[in-house]
Amino acid sequence: MKKESLLGADSADLERKFAQIGLTKLDAKRVLPWIHVKCVSSFDLMTDMPHKIRLLLPEYFSLERPLCRNLQKSSDGTLKALLEFPDGHQIETVFIPDEKRNTVCLSTQVGCAMGCKFCNTGRQSFVRNLSCAEIMAQVFFWKDMLPMLKELSHPHLSNLVFMGMGEPLLNAENLFQALELLLDTKKHNFSRNKITVSTSGIATNDLQQMAKFGIKLAISLHTANDAKRSELMPINGKYNIDALLNAAQEYLKRSNTEHVTFEYLLLAGINDSDADARQLAKLLSGIRCKVNLIIFNSWSGSTFSGSSRMRADAFLSLLLAKGIRTVIRKSRGSDISAACGQLKGAGEFIAPRIS
Repeated sequence: MKKESLLGADSADLERKFAQIGLTKLDAKRVLPWIHVKCVSSFDLMTDMPHKIRLLLPEYFSLERPLCRNLQKSSDGTLKALLEFPDGHQIETVFIPDEKRNTVCLSTQVGCAMGCKFCNTGRQSFVRNLSCAEIMAQVFFWKDMLPMLKELSHPHLSNLVFMGMGEPLLNAENLFQALELLLDTKKHNFSRNKITVSTSGIATNDLQQMAKFGIKLAISLHTANDAKRSELMPINGKYNIDALLNAAQEYLKRSNTEHVTFEYLLLAGINDSDADARQLAKLLSGIRCKVNLIIFNSWSGSTFSGSSRMRADAFLSLLLAKGIRTVIRKSRGSDISAACGQLKGAGEFIAPRIS
């Protein structure tokens, strides 16, 4: 019998599942903190539960983490894990340590259907959505890893970014269930200001529904020109730049967030000219926003190259001069293909030491 993972279960889910095997709401209430606060990986560790319940639960349910097929460590300390689920499908998730924060980059789908030309994940076919339990499993995996990472400035996860494999808003139902668990003060208790969801440009009602969580929104823009964006990102044929900016403005109102972030990948000779910068500044004028400039992270088989640092600095200066809040985002983990746009989630390797 296939055991059901409890890693994505909330209170109502757990009560319903427990009722089916003859357990009470009180039993569910006592088990839930063991799952989402103490983050145990075995029912045996639930020491305040009766022994007979601890024996019963593993007959029907699982707290298993995905199998880690590969764990790589970058020269800058970034870690990338290739995780495999019971059906054999794999995804990648990234841990980014810093002096003031530890950030985890989460995937929401196996593969991706968006087909963005500059993204390695986009070269793969879309396979399926991740369940809420599988999204949460990535958080559990890194929480389990923390005690082994002795060099960390502080031993906890502080920030979550949904910027891994897949388009989060094409898996909105499972994404929202995961956000409920992550933000719940009696469960994982992440701050809404420490969670960011990135979209390639899905300007649907799901985007506005996400505003209820009050989390940060990042939009992959990459050019201020519709024709050019349609070449780079097929989704622009469905939701053009005007539609996207209107959706961003509405999200700002509904979510009460400080700003929306626009991600802008600098591609040499394609979107990095002075004229591109001026067009972008004009487009974003009057919007409460921040621009993250990202110098393209190359990957095998890519036809693009990243802008030079000199060109990136010139682009930055032009935006700043026009009053657009802008930074050049430091790429982390590019030497292990863990940086923006490099995740692939396929293949099996020998995991190196992480210390």
